[in-house]
Amino acid sequence: MKYLNLLLLLQPVLAAHCPPTGPLLPPPSLASLPDSAGLHDRLNALLTSKTSSWNTSTNSFSVAITSLNDTIFEHHYTAPVRGEGGVAKVDSDTTYRIMSITKVFNALTLLLHAPYSLDTPVTKYIPELQGSKDYADVTLRMLTDQSAGMPRDGYAFDLYNAQGQQLIEAGFPIPDNKSIPSCDAVGMKTCSRATFFENLLQNRLSWLPGDKAGYSDQAFTLLGMAMENITGKPFAQLLRDSITTPLDMPTTGFNAPIRSRGIIPTGPGGVFWDFDIGNFNATAGLYSTPNELLKFVRAILNHILLSPANTREWMRPSRFAGSYTMGVGAPWEIFRLSHLTPDNRPVDIYTKSGSLPGYASYLVLIPEFNIGGAINVSGDDGDDAAFDLLDAVTSIAVPALDSLARVQAKETYAGKYTGQCDGLNCTASDTSSLELVVDSGPGLHVVSWVNNGKSVLNILAANKGAKTMDIEARLYPVGDGDRWRLAVERKHHVGGDTIRRPSEACSMWFQIDKMRYASLPVDEFVFRLSEGNAISVTNPGLRAKLTKEQGHGGR
Repeated sequence: MKYLNLLLLLQPVLAAHCPPTGPLLPPPSLASLPDSAGLHDRLNALLTSKTSSWNTSTNSFSVAITSLNDTIFEHHYTAPVRGEGGVAKVDSDTTYRIMSITKVFNALTLLLHAPYSLDTPVTKYIPELQGSKDYADVTLRMLTDQSAGMPRDGYAFDLYNAQGQQLIEAGFPIPDNKSIPSCDAVGMKTCSRATFFENLLQNRLSWLPGDKAGYSDQAFTLLGMAMENITGKPFAQLLRDSITTPLDMPTTGFNAPIRSRGIIPTGPGGVFWDFDIGNFNATAGLYSTPNELLKFVRAILNHILLSPANTREWMRPSRFAGSYTMGVGAPWEIFRLSHLTPDNRPVDIYTKSGSLPGYASYLVLIPEFNIGGAINVSGDDGDDAAFDLLDAVTSIAVPALDSLARVQAKETYAGKYTGQCDGLNCTASDTSSLELVVDSGPGLHVVSWVNNGKSVLNILAANKGAKTMDIEARLYPVGDGDRWRLAVERKHHVGGDTIRRPSEACSMWFQIDKMRYASLPVDEFVFRLSEGNAISVTNPGLRAKLTKEQGHGGR
């Protein structure tokens, strides 16, 4: 529990920091989830909460979390009231419908079959769209990152299907018969391809292509069709050959497994267990299990299917969704959570939600800590339950993981590093040293840096027109071996995520590789580790190698 003790001892920082995005310390090594007992307690508390917005008698769920290597947390709950014929007890091999998590599989399948540019107009691959002015500028990339402006659901959730009579009584007009959906909705047949496109093309785009984020199920239906035209293979086969077979995910697919292997919701949602959603399979049709979803998460985190560079390119926001607190990717729903760590920095939580009457789900990845997970719910209050479970996971896991990362970084890197000059008549004033601590701020805090007897921090402060006491220097990992980069900022710079004028903005990214001396970077530090502990650090620009003092573990 020492990582929790450190968290309690750390004092709040006085200034808003301006770190880079991504990991600010090396991700912690994990044998289990830190504070797993606290997360179990929080999840159990949801079942007895009197303020819960969902019925614990009818909603079953699974929460599973994985590191790079293995499952590190599981919590399953089997509601007493369930649909007939399903599992008697939920576990990690129980089958759920995962709905729009399918979009992540869809996007990855596209990336794995992309000898073409993602900026190619979709009209090139779907003949029914050729000649449409609306779709002439819609690209494959826009479809993946929800910026195409596509109509959302077509006939699938038309209000008339569910509550037409009530809406007419409330003043809505009586529609003509040809406007009433007759396919692609619950209890109806699947629309023919011709009918699907007839409905699609009679509607204008919701937003202009490439402009705003706007959620669309039909966008991923088009992606599935485009990939079929590009490869000449059915989308289900493409996904199977590209992802589920290589990753040994036999249950994950578009066909409902036998009922006894699944968790069946009671109430209206029960009809969706084996309901074929036809044209919407490529956007929301998959079934899977918590175990298999964790295999998928590990494959992403370990770059098994995509190269590291392509994975990093994929795991990023493409635009904001009306607030800096949420970004949209391809097809990631990215929450930027602050105030969960001592430095109050934003931590990016990459998710993809899924929702259908009777089921709700989240695929979750936190790249900063090299973990991810799956949240699956079966029940007619699934959306509320899934959000509560996601809140619980992030509010417990992020602080605990951040604290563990600080403990491990302190043990590995914190301390005093010293070196002597190369001359024959060296004096104490010629020595060089670097002192690093792990405090409540981000990264490694450089509290002292001397080269040939002179303070480097004094020079850095002078270059900023500031006093040494008014600046702060911190090291951040590059992610490539043990290379780190230096960032220097004023202590009382406003920064942060709420500013009143441009001059207050966080602009640390301008500084990277800005300090070079005789061709080599002064803002780069390369550590050498032995048995998991730093033994020396090299600064290329200063041509300095400093050795860590024995028994000096920093503060």
